[in-house]
Amino acid sequence: MQLLAQALKRKPDLFLCERLDVKAVFQCAVLALKFPEAPTVKASCGFFTELLPRCGEVEPVGKVVQEDGRMLLIAVLEAIGGQASRSLMDCFADILFALNKHCFSLLSMWIKEALQPPGFPSARLSPEQKDTFSQQILRERVNKRRVKEMVKEFTLLCRGLHGTDYTADY
Repeated sequence: MQLLAQALKRKPDLFLCERLDVKAVFQCAVLALKFPEAPTVKASCGFFTELLPRCGEVEPVGKVVQEDGRMLLIAVLEAIGGQASRSLMDCFADILFALNKHCFSLLSMWIKEALQPPGFPSARLSPEQKDTFSQQILRERVNKRRVKEMVKEFTLLCRGLHGTDYTADY
C-alpha cells in the first residue's frame, strides 16, 4: 500500500494502464483498513489519501470510487465505531477529509445511507448523534484539523468513553 501511494503520488497515470486492475487494488486497500496491524492500516489510509484526489483526473480511479466508494466509507465508519485502535483515528479522518473534499456529492449521499441502520457503527449512538456527525463532516471541507477533532469525538461516543476521565488527554 505504501509503495502504491508513493507511485500514485509521483506518477498518477500509472492507474491508466489497462493491465492494472484498479478495482482489485481499491478493494485490497479497503480490506487492509481492517487489519489489526497499525502500520498496514496507516499505509492503506495513506494510499486512499493519495488516490481520492485523483478521482477527477484519472478516469479509472473515478469509476472505481463511484462504484466502490461506499464500501470504503463503511470500512472507515466501522473503524471509527470501535473496530480500530484510537491511535489510528487521524488516519481515518484523513480519508473522510479526502472524500469530502474530492467526492462531496457521493459522500453526502453515502454517509446518510451508511449511518441509517440502527447499531451502526455502534449501538451506543442515537440517530441524532449520527446525524450531527454526518452534518459536521459534510460542512467541513477545508479544515483537516477540525475533521480530526470531530472523528476523535465521534469515536469516543461510539466506544462509550465520551466525558470520562480516561479520555481527558485524548
